[in-house]
Amino acid sequence: MTDNLGPVIPDNQAPEGAAAPAAAAPAEIVTWKNHLSTDLQGSPLLGKFEDTPDGLNAAFASHNNLETLLGHEKVPIPTGPEDVEGWNRFNTAMGVPAAPEGYGLADANLPESMQGITIDKAKFTEVVHAHKLTPAQAKGMWEAYTAINVDTYQKAQASLEAQVTDTINKLRGEWGDAYESNVELGQAVINKFAADQDAIDFITAKMIGDPRGSKFLAAIGGQFAENKIGDFSMKRFSLAPEEAQNEVDKMSADFNGPYMNAANNHTEQEHQAAVDRVNYLRASINKSRG
Repeated sequence: MTDNLGPVIPDNQAPEGAAAPAAAAPAEIVTWKNHLSTDLQGSPLLGKFEDTPDGLNAAFASHNNLETLLGHEKVPIPTGPEDVEGWNRFNTAMGVPAAPEGYGLADANLPESMQGITIDKAKFTEVVHAHKLTPAQAKGMWEAYTAINVDTYQKAQASLEAQVTDTINKLRGEWGDAYESNVELGQAVINKFAADQDAIDFITAKMIGDPRGSKFLAAIGGQFAENKIGDFSMKRFSLAPEEAQNEVDKMSADFNGPYMNAANNHTEQEHQAAVDRVNYLRASINKSRG
């Protein structure tokens, strides 16, 4: 197409024979890492942060945490188990007391059912101090330790009560109306021969908690009640050292007895038997003395 002024050239085309203009280069994407020096851009430390606004915030947050940490009191890390001075500095900085008493632990909070029972706090503090626990750690361990003891005791008591209840039910079914009197007989045997109240409580808990123990005690009590213990013919041949010495002294002081036989009132056989008895008792005494 032409006009009086020459050929008409479309706006988007170069004149015939002229070179086409070069295409514009894409705009460079600029991120926050582009503004860092070359050595920082290649740092492995910054590699864990994304090249995004969120990554930039994360990098600054990490730096801020580091600044805060460096602002605290600094304690050198001990070089090893043999670094006594280093560990002393470290433990002091952590608040570990110089002695077990320094933990200041409260007494164990025990329920009413455990009154009279103690938990050795002194021994506990010795152990935690030997392991260099901090006061907060020691307090937490003490509370957990006492709670475990209370729980264990309460479970044991509940088990014992259930056992006693089961025993009572079984014996009531077997003895009927004689249950009360049989139990009294058994308890009377314990009260008669136990050394003290602690022994009474212990034997009662052990024997009364099982039907076999209750029957055994009731049987012994019945023998006493019916005066049948005299029928017991079993002899005891072993004596305690004190008992053996008493028998030797008694036989030696009895000049009319078969051992001394001062008046020859006993046969030679009786005298020899007494001599053998004394020799046996003396050997038994010497043996017990080692």
